[in-house]
Amino acid sequence: MKKIFFAAGVLLMSFNITFAHTTDEGKKTKAERKEIRRENNAEVSIFTRNQFYEDFPGATDIRFEKTNYFEEVAFTMGQKDMRAYYDIHSNLVGTTETKTFADLPENAQRTILKKYGDFDTERVFLYDDNEANETDMTLFDMPFDDADNYFVELRKNSEVMIVKVDMAGNVAFFKSIK
Repeated sequence: MKKIFFAAGVLLMSFNITFAHTTDEGKKTKAERKEIRRENNAEVSIFTRNQFYEDFPGATDIRFEKTNYFEEVAFTMGQKDMRAYYDIHSNLVGTTETKTFADLPENAQRTILKKYGDFDTERVFLYDDNEANETDMTLFDMPFDDADNYFVELRKNSEVMIVKVDMAGNVAFFKSIK
């Protein structure tokens, strides 16, 4: 008989605990937990952070960011401003490094000046692909094949154009930004 009363008591307590969270206060707590989960999903994973510190042990001025495509890390390596891109498995996809127009191959400089001479050069950077990772890179919301390339941002008034320059100096239109 004692076992029956004990079982009934345990069942009653379980019932009370189970339905205790259906109050408005319980829903608020659930909503708060959902918001916390959403915020945590917006953070760069600890695995990517650890991998970054292993990949770039001398980095300074480190800033982590999660974007639509990658987990990104902006940092300084020596005197170079760089950005590392990691896939969903915390593997390095590639890096970008700020460059100057003078860093482009000479034939690319000539082509850009001839074809886009009325544009101002806003920014130049080099994308260095991690050949060990097959993930395709996406820049300016445009995917492209894994390859080392320079990207040159050109501006004329409100028109912004991105051209891609391969390592041989071949120049190709990449994207127009409005």
